[in-house]
Amino acid sequence: MNKTKTTLDQWITLQAVVDYGGFAQAAEVLHKTQSSISYTISKLEQILDIEIFVVEKRRAVLTSQGEALLALSREVTNKAIALEIAAKLINKKINNKIKIVIDSLYRSDDLLNKIGSLIKSRKDYDIELTKTLLNREDILSYKEFDLLISHHYIGSLNPIFLGEIDAVLVTAPNHYLQQCTKDKIRHKLEKTPHIVLSTIFQDKMRSHQTVKVANTETAIKLTKNSVGYSWFPRNIIHELIEENILKEIENDICNSKYQFYMYKNKNPIINDMIINYLFNDF
Repeated sequence: MNKTKTTLDQWITLQAVVDYGGFAQAAEVLHKTQSSISYTISKLEQILDIEIFVVEKRRAVLTSQGEALLALSREVTNKAIALEIAAKLINKKINNKIKIVIDSLYRSDDLLNKIGSLIKSRKDYDIELTKTLLNREDILSYKEFDLLISHHYIGSLNPIFLGEIDAVLVTAPNHYLQQCTKDKIRHKLEKTPHIVLSTIFQDKMRSHQTVKVANTETAIKLTKNSVGYSWFPRNIIHELIEENILKEIENDICNSKYQFYMYKNKNPIINDMIINYLFNDF
């Protein structure tokens, strides 16, 4: 069995120097002397025979090799932390808890199948699954999740693009909007109640009256009952269109798509598990 010549302490020290802006700052955070920090980095460079830092204007700056090592070291330390957390849970006989929030506009059949496989294969995980509509503000304030899928893009949360689906404008088959020509539809929409599933389309198409709903089932029922119009992802309501329960309205409103993104929390156990079980092939 091969043994490593480097230690976790050395990699954590490297990360601290970068994350906190220098050797002195890292020493303060790690409760060590600056000379100890310098020695640890020097020893790491010696073991690996790589120059990790260069001094520029009295500041330690990562070399290209150092940047590559930093990224790899984070994977190692995250997994080490995850291992310790898992060991504590095993010792206490407590299951890991995974909280998954799915946008009800997201066609989640494949994901739910994979969650089912996870439940069958891993008895040490408890699953809490929520399917709901969230606006941007909800996502920013939503702290209790491990994985969240939404059609809202929030760059600061490092979204992972999952794909896009055409947004379909629909009403009941006998709704008066079905009689409108394409050139007049925008004007008519402004005077028709908008059953709002997403603020994206509420902002794109202003209406004198809006009806905000909490889930797709309510939106379908209201639309089917000729209350107004709504924008659905095509894959959610294509069967209802085929059965003539809802009917599509042709329009010239551009960029009518729902784009979906995945957001992950910072827990290394959950992130690795989700990628391995939910978004990779078994």
